[in-house]
Amino acid sequence: MAKASLQVGRIGEELRGAELGDERLSRRLSALAERALGAPDAGFPQMVASDAELEGVYRFLSNERVTSEGILGPHIEATLDRAAAEGTVVVVHDTTSFEFGGASPREGLGLMIGNGQGFFAHVALAVARGESRMALGTLGLEHWPRRTRKHSNHNKETRKDQERESLRWGRMLQRVEQQSGRRFSCIHVMDREADIIEVLLDARRLGARFVIRSAHDRALHDGGRLRDRIAGLQPSVRKQVKLNARSDRGRPGVVRKRHPKRSGRTALLGIAGCAVELSTGYYHREQPPVAVNVVHVRELDPPRDEPPVDWLLCTSEPIDTAEQLEAIVDAYRARWVIEEFFKALKTGCALEKRQLESYRALSNALALFIPVAWRLLLARSLARSNPDAPAGIVLTPIQLRLVTHKLQLKAPPLTLEQATYAIARLGGHLPRNGPPGWQTLGRGFEALLLMQAGWRAAVEAGAL
Repeated sequence: MAKASLQVGRIGEELRGAELGDERLSRRLSALAERALGAPDAGFPQMVASDAELEGVYRFLSNERVTSEGILGPHIEATLDRAAAEGTVVVVHDTTSFEFGGASPREGLGLMIGNGQGFFAHVALAVARGESRMALGTLGLEHWPRRTRKHSNHNKETRKDQERESLRWGRMLQRVEQQSGRRFSCIHVMDREADIIEVLLDARRLGARFVIRSAHDRALHDGGRLRDRIAGLQPSVRKQVKLNARSDRGRPGVVRKRHPKRSGRTALLGIAGCAVELSTGYYHREQPPVAVNVVHVRELDPPRDEPPVDWLLCTSEPIDTAEQLEAIVDAYRARWVIEEFFKALKTGCALEKRQLESYRALSNALALFIPVAWRLLLARSLARSNPDAPAGIVLTPIQLRLVTHKLQLKAPPLTLEQATYAIARLGGHLPRNGPPGWQTLGRGFEALLLMQAGWRAAVEAGAL
């Protein structure tokens, strides 16, 4: 288990010290974060004790002095400390969208796929290496509303645009490298959308380590194409990995096409690698070729009617031994952690259900809930890998008493595993269904909040 994963204080401490220009705003942020962790998927009216406090929450999130960068700064600093304790971490980069319903437009939101309104967010998440793949926290956030329909990067005019969305991958890589300094080493992991030559050039310039899944059959410097070069490679390593099931439910068509649904299974992968020099293309023809190692990962005996695993990974990492090849595959497989993190934000924290009326307030809410989602993800992961960690990581003493009473337990949950399953039971989870998902955890937290609100009202009325 990664040594940094249990060095976590209360969520309010994680955000204390946010530079918001006013100590009162910083204290309000810390208190609001504690409330959010107690019931992450509840609406703001259910999180607070009074209408006056609710009005304070809305004013805080809409305050012009409050920014997502200011809110998230202390969490990023704490993540840097946890990453430094690891020595080397995987940094998973990915982009997600947040879409908000309602007939009336909300101030500042942009265009989405279809006719919706919302904004996009790009996140860098630090993850411990090894089988635990423990999320250590976020190292960077960018968010933006899309004002016009997106055009292909193959468009000549788009390629000249120095503000185009695709350059966010390189910007975030550079930001994380600058923040890490000499404190720890990063292995940047990115999916196919990051397969643009600018990212590879940025990584070379910074001396950054990376594993990027290839989306293009790139031209090689000495002639030929990348896919032709790897076609004749024979696997030098065979590795069994567990693949999670993937459904089509709730995913846009473009995402379903890129990541088709599949059943959960154990797959036998064949792994082969070689060194190549990639052409930098017409737009960067003055640059020397980019030397990378390429690792081809393919499923050797896929089930009938199932899409086989077929990854082509460009990497800075060495490929001389079986252990090195397997380490590259394991680093890329850490991508699923950020997918779970986004589920924690959208389902566990119900970010897209927030009734806030402006992009400023919603993006500030995103920054507020990022550490909360990380704590939920950490709690669920620890419940699996460190089930005997104390239950107080996720529940307050009052909440432990309420859970014990509601579920008629003989004693309060003592461990993180017991607390996590108790919360899930409040949300309707049945033990025979396996580990609880974000939806049942979210419902459980909401039920717990309602009980806590009733308890608070009884205390204030003198009934307890």
